[in-house]
Amino acid sequence: MGRLGVVVVAALLSSVMSAVPAVAAEADPGVEPVPVAVVKTPVVSGTARTGSTLRVSPGTYEPAEATTAVLWLRNGVSTGRTGLTYPLTKADWGDRISAQVVASAPDRADTTAVSNRTAAVRWASLVVTKNPSVSGTRRFGRTLTALGGTWRGGTPRLAYRWLRDGRAIAGATSRTYRIAPGDVGHRLAFRVRATRALHEPKVVTASATTTVLHRRDVRKTVTYRVVKNGSSSSSLSTFIKQTAQTYADARGWRGAGVRFKRVSKGGSFTLVLAKASRVPSYSSGCSSTYSCRVGRYVIINETRWRTATPGWKKADRSVRDYRHLVVNHETGHWFEKNHAGCGGKGKTAPVMMQQSKGLAGCKANPWPKVSELGLPRYGWKAP
Repeated sequence: MGRLGVVVVAALLSSVMSAVPAVAAEADPGVEPVPVAVVKTPVVSGTARTGSTLRVSPGTYEPAEATTAVLWLRNGVSTGRTGLTYPLTKADWGDRISAQVVASAPDRADTTAVSNRTAAVRWASLVVTKNPSVSGTRRFGRTLTALGGTWRGGTPRLAYRWLRDGRAIAGATSRTYRIAPGDVGHRLAFRVRATRALHEPKVVTASATTTVLHRRDVRKTVTYRVVKNGSSSSSLSTFIKQTAQTYADARGWRGAGVRFKRVSKGGSFTLVLAKASRVPSYSSGCSSTYSCRVGRYVIINETRWRTATPGWKKADRSVRDYRHLVVNHETGHWFEKNHAGCGGKGKTAPVMMQQSKGLAGCKANPWPKVSELGLPRYGWKAP
């Protein structure tokens, strides 16, 4: 074939090839798409307590235009919840929460990334916005009230426990507390335990009061001397100790504003522990059966001191209480107070009633009633 023929054939082939449609290149079915790459893993943040809301930062990926879908997990198992936030409920209590993020991009395989897990979910916290406090006058005989404070979300259920110098007072679990004799000289407070459904209990302690005072401040200091008249089996040192306790007790004449001070000689009056047979020697009006007061002498019958009286025992009261009674009664006479009557069946007996001889339907009582705290010797009226 000549040169001219070759050219013609080439031209014809070119024309034919241009008339055939081009065939697109197909992807090799044996090659897997490249997965979306994780640049920064998801992070869950927030407080792991019921009532709080967790949030997830879904992370960053390559390519940057990758989209994300979030699924929340409880202990690694789907909760069915999606989205960037997750409100914690009672169903989550005790479990650990995390987020699973699926990142997608065109022509790329999906990638799954899982966030950190929270700590085990706890109940919501109770928040006090104003601390509990004690209200009332800090004196024996007065009543204190526990103010429970202010709490976020309203007042929860409150349980009270009163404290003396930081220690729990047996049986003192009401919102109010009547100050007892043993509280004088100490500081009072209360502890409150707050509870609410789906919340963790919270215990808060109110600030303590200043030192609790007697019913009345000291208005008069009275001195007294202690002597023993006649031999007996009763210990003089015990007599000295227990009578001092009676005089210092907030329930006694100390409540009128009198402070008693024992001296070795002289004194405003003499407190005598007398053998029963010696009691009448002070006055014909005294007997060997009971105690007595004559002038400056407050005379305690040793037999009665040791054994009390049959009537007192019948009332099921202790010898120690009888000792309080007889000292308070006879000292009351030194304050120029007279005998008092029962006042009505079932009522508390006045300390100036002759309880050693009988109760006449009254309840035995070794301490002066508030109405008896007036002292004629000083012209004082009862508070």
